[in-house]
Amino acid sequence: MIPQIGKMYSIKEVAVILFGEVNGRDSVVRLIKRGELRCIEFPRMGGRGKNKKRLIPERELERFIREHSSGFLGLTA
Repeated sequence: MIPQIGKMYSIKEVAVILFGEVNGRDSVVRLIKRGELRCIEFPRMGGRGKNKKRLIPERELERFIREHSSGFLGLTA
């Protein structure tokens, strides 16, 4: 049986949710590279393999917001 993932958010959508603007895309990618935010990567066709589509599951985003609600993001859980 395939596990249910639920709603998936793009990098742009997560940037708007966390930082209130699309310009926060680099910050979201930085959080993913540091391991603070997990994502699912899908390879794109062609190229040298650097071009990947990253999607963040809704549960992972909720976990991140809950853990960092009083931190630097200024979010409330």
